[in-house]
Parts: sequence; C-alpha cells; structure tokens
Amino acid sequence: MRIKEIEAKIAKLEASPRFSGLARLSDADLDRQIVLGLNEMASEWPSFGAMVSSLRESPAPADKDLAGQIETFITDWQAQQQQQKAAQ
Repeated sequence: MRIKEIEAKIAKLEASPRFSGLARLSDADLDRQIVLGLNEMASEWPSFGAMVSSLRESPAPADKDLAGQIETFITDWQAQQQQQKAAQ
C-alpha cells in the first residue's frame, strides 16, 4: 500500500507545471537552459567573469560556493561542447 501512495505522489509532482517542464528536458536541453539562465544573470555585470569574481568576493559563503559551482558547470559544459564538435 505504501508504494502506491509514493507512486501517486510522484505522479502528482510530475504533473505539476513547476516540475514537469524541466523534468521532460534532455540533459543537453537542460544544460542549454542553465546556460541561458547564467547568461541572463551575467547581463547585470560587464562580463561573465566579473559576475563570478563578484560572487567569489562576497562575504556570504553561499555566494562563494555558487561561484565555484558556476565555474565547474561552465568548464564541464565547454568541454562537452568541444567533444561534440570534435565528434561531428
């Protein structure tokens, strides 16, 4: 009986507009959405690097952590893009 309840809750979450839009995206499409969001965030600064530097210099630990996560994501994404270009 408990499994049915869990399955029903998962189905409800998957049907929710809040979650379903991103849940249906492929990894590549999700990465593109993240990059678009990061570019939008960076539009408030003179450059993407300036945004990351500003976050890194922030006194808030969460901002510093976010800066590291953004750098890691972008580095991995760029490497993936290069691999895809090389494979073509």
